[in-house]
Amino acid sequence: MKGLMKNSVIALQKIAASLLILASLLLSVSAQGFNDKTADSPILRPFGQADEKYLQQGRDRINQLSRRHFGSALHQQRDHDISLLQRLLDSRLVTAKDRRLLQDMGIVLGDLLIQQFNLRWVVYVDKYGPSRALQLKHSENYLFPITMISRRAEVGVTVDIAELYESAVIKIEGYKAAAKRFY
Repeated sequence: MKGLMKNSVIALQKIAASLLILASLLLSVSAQGFNDKTADSPILRPFGQADEKYLQQGRDRINQLSRRHFGSALHQQRDHDISLLQRLLDSRLVTAKDRRLLQDMGIVLGDLLIQQFNLRWVVYVDKYGPSRALQLKHSENYLFPITMISRRAEVGVTVDIAELYESAVIKIEGYKAAAKRFY
Protein backbone atom coordinates (compact mmCIF):
# COMPACT_ATOMS: atom_id res chain seq x y z
CA MET A 1 0.00 0.00 0.00
CA LYS A 2 2.84 2.37 0.88
CA GLY A 3 4.53 1.67 -2.45
CA LEU A 4 1.37 2.40 -4.40
CA MET A 5 0.80 5.64 -2.45
CA LYS A 6 4.42 6.72 -3.02
CA ASN A 7 4.14 6.02 -6.78
CA SER A 8 0.89 8.02 -6.97
CA VAL A 9 2.50 11.01 -5.24
CA ILE A 10 5.50 10.88 -7.59
CA ALA A 11 3.19 10.65 -10.61
CA LEU A 12 1.17 13.65 -9.38
CA GLN A 13 4.39 15.63 -8.82
CA LYS A 14 5.54 14.87 -12.38
CA ILE A 15 2.17 15.92 -13.79
CA ALA A 16 2.23 19.15 -11.74
CA ALA A 17 5.78 19.92 -12.90
CA SER A 18 4.82 19.23 -16.52
CA LEU A 19 1.78 21.51 -16.23
CA LEU A 20 3.93 24.30 -14.74
CA ILE A 21 6.44 24.02 -17.56
CA LEU A 22 3.66 24.00 -20.15
CA ALA A 23 1.97 27.02 -18.57
CA SER A 24 5.20 29.02 -18.46
CA LEU A 25 5.91 28.16 -22.11
CA LEU A 26 2.43 29.26 -23.13
CA LEU A 27 2.79 32.54 -21.24
CA SER A 28 6.18 33.15 -22.80
CA VAL A 29 4.90 32.53 -26.33
CA SER A 30 1.86 34.70 -25.65
CA ALA A 31 4.02 37.59 -24.40
CA GLN A 32 6.36 37.27 -27.36
CA GLY A 33 3.42 37.33 -29.72
CA PHE A 34 2.17 40.54 -28.13
CA ASN A 35 5.55 42.20 -28.41
CA ASP A 36 5.89 41.20 -32.03
CA LYS A 37 2.47 42.58 -32.90
CA THR A 38 3.08 45.96 -31.31
CA ALA A 39 6.56 46.20 -32.81
CA ASP A 40 5.14 45.67 -36.28
CA SER A 41 1.99 47.69 -35.90
CA PRO A 42 1.67 50.14 -33.04
CA ILE A 43 -1.67 50.70 -31.41
CA LEU A 44 -3.16 54.19 -31.54
CA ARG A 45 -5.30 55.59 -28.81
CA PRO A 46 -7.21 58.87 -29.07
CA PHE A 47 -6.30 61.59 -26.63
CA GLY A 48 -8.23 61.53 -23.40
CA GLN A 49 -8.79 64.17 -20.75
CA ALA A 50 -5.63 63.14 -18.88
CA ASP A 51 -3.57 63.53 -22.07
CA GLU A 52 -5.05 66.96 -22.78
CA LYS A 53 -4.36 67.99 -19.18
CA TYR A 54 -0.75 66.80 -19.50
CA LEU A 55 -0.23 68.95 -22.61
CA GLN A 56 -1.90 71.97 -21.04
CA GLN A 57 0.25 71.72 -17.92
CA GLY A 58 3.35 71.70 -20.12
CA ARG A 59 2.19 74.76 -22.03
CA ASP A 60 1.42 76.51 -18.75
CA ARG A 61 4.90 75.79 -17.33
CA ILE A 62 6.59 77.27 -20.42
CA ASN A 63 4.24 80.26 -20.37
CA GLN A 64 4.92 80.95 -16.70
CA LEU A 65 8.68 80.68 -17.18
CA SER A 66 8.74 82.98 -20.22
CA ARG A 67 6.44 85.55 -18.58
CA ARG A 68 8.50 85.60 -15.40
CA HIS A 69 11.86 86.00 -17.11
CA PHE A 70 11.05 87.78 -20.38
CA GLY A 71 7.70 89.43 -19.74
CA SER A 72 6.28 87.67 -22.79
CA ALA A 73 3.91 84.75 -23.16
CA LEU A 74 3.41 82.26 -25.95
CA HIS A 75 1.16 83.65 -28.70
CA GLN A 76 0.71 80.55 -30.88
CA GLN A 77 2.59 82.46 -33.59
CA ARG A 78 5.41 80.48 -35.13
CA ASP A 79 8.19 83.08 -35.25
CA HIS A 80 7.40 84.56 -31.84
CA ASP A 81 7.09 81.24 -30.03
CA ILE A 82 10.15 79.68 -31.69
CA SER A 83 12.17 82.73 -30.67
CA LEU A 84 10.86 82.50 -27.12
CA LEU A 85 11.73 78.80 -26.87
CA GLN A 86 15.23 79.53 -28.18
CA ARG A 87 15.68 82.30 -25.59
CA LEU A 88 14.82 79.85 -22.81
CA LEU A 89 17.65 77.62 -23.99
CA ASP A 90 20.16 80.36 -24.82
CA SER A 91 19.69 82.07 -21.46
CA ARG A 92 20.13 78.70 -19.78
CA LEU A 93 16.80 79.00 -17.98
CA VAL A 94 16.17 75.52 -19.37
CA THR A 95 19.18 73.21 -19.45
CA ALA A 96 19.88 69.64 -20.51
CA LYS A 97 19.04 68.51 -16.97
CA ASP A 98 15.50 69.92 -17.15
CA ARG A 99 13.86 67.04 -19.03
CA ARG A 100 10.33 68.03 -18.01
CA LEU A 101 10.76 71.61 -19.28
CA LEU A 102 12.51 70.46 -22.45
CA GLN A 103 9.58 68.16 -23.15
CA ASP A 104 7.16 70.98 -22.36
CA MET A 105 8.96 73.01 -25.04
CA GLY A 106 8.36 70.04 -27.38
CA ILE A 107 4.63 70.33 -26.68
CA VAL A 108 4.74 73.98 -27.80
CA LEU A 109 6.70 72.95 -30.91
CA GLY A 110 4.05 70.32 -31.66
CA ASP A 111 1.28 72.89 -31.29
CA LEU A 112 3.02 75.11 -33.85
CA LEU A 113 3.24 72.19 -36.29
CA ILE A 114 -0.47 71.48 -35.82
CA GLN A 115 -1.26 75.06 -36.85
CA GLN A 116 0.59 74.62 -40.13
CA PHE A 117 -0.38 71.05 -41.02
CA ASN A 118 -3.27 68.62 -40.79
CA LEU A 119 -1.92 66.91 -37.66
CA ARG A 120 -3.51 65.61 -34.49
CA TRP A 121 -2.21 64.46 -31.13
CA VAL A 122 -2.54 60.70 -30.54
CA VAL A 123 -1.21 58.19 -28.05
CA TYR A 124 1.15 55.86 -29.91
CA VAL A 125 1.66 52.54 -28.11
CA ASP A 126 4.47 50.24 -29.19
CA LYS A 127 6.64 47.64 -27.48
CA TYR A 128 8.37 50.45 -25.54
CA GLY A 129 5.11 51.76 -24.11
CA PRO A 130 2.84 54.73 -24.78
CA SER A 131 4.09 58.02 -26.26
CA ARG A 132 2.25 61.16 -27.22
CA ALA A 133 2.79 61.81 -30.90
CA LEU A 134 1.55 63.88 -33.80
CA GLN A 135 -0.10 61.94 -36.58
CA LEU A 136 -0.45 63.30 -40.08
CA LYS A 137 -4.18 62.77 -40.45
CA HIS A 138 -5.27 59.89 -42.66
CA SER A 139 -1.76 58.42 -42.71
CA GLU A 140 0.57 56.16 -40.78
CA ASN A 141 3.16 58.93 -40.34
CA TYR A 142 4.08 60.17 -36.87
CA LEU A 143 6.30 62.77 -35.28
CA PHE A 144 7.33 62.88 -31.64
CA PRO A 145 7.84 66.58 -30.92
CA ILE A 146 7.69 66.19 -27.15
CA THR A 147 11.09 64.50 -27.18
CA MET A 148 12.62 66.29 -30.20
CA ILE A 149 14.26 68.93 -28.03
CA SER A 150 14.99 66.89 -24.90
CA ARG A 151 16.74 64.01 -26.65
CA ARG A 152 19.13 66.36 -28.40
CA ALA A 153 19.82 68.57 -25.38
CA GLU A 154 20.38 65.60 -23.05
CA VAL A 155 23.22 64.26 -25.21
CA GLY A 156 24.90 67.64 -25.46
CA VAL A 157 23.75 68.73 -28.92
CA THR A 158 23.18 72.47 -29.23
CA VAL A 159 19.50 72.80 -30.05
CA ASP A 160 18.41 75.28 -32.71
CA ILE A 161 14.62 75.44 -32.34
CA ALA A 162 14.04 77.10 -35.73
CA GLU A 163 16.19 74.49 -37.47
CA LEU A 164 14.40 71.69 -35.64
CA TYR A 165 11.04 73.13 -36.65
CA GLU A 166 12.13 73.43 -40.29
CA SER A 167 13.42 69.83 -40.35
CA ALA A 168 10.03 68.68 -39.02
CA VAL A 169 8.29 70.74 -41.73
CA ILE A 170 10.45 69.13 -44.43
CA LYS A 171 9.67 65.68 -43.04
CA ILE A 172 5.92 66.36 -42.98
CA GLU A 173 5.96 67.79 -46.50
CA GLY A 174 7.80 64.66 -47.63
CA TYR A 175 5.11 62.50 -46.03
CA LYS A 176 2.41 64.51 -47.75
CA ALA A 177 4.15 64.32 -51.16
CA ALA A 178 4.57 60.55 -50.81
CA ALA A 179 0.89 60.19 -49.91
CA LYS A 180 -0.15 62.14 -53.01
CA ARG A 181 1.96 59.86 -55.24
CA PHE A 182 0.44 56.84 -53.58
CA TYR A 183 -3.15 57.90 -54.15
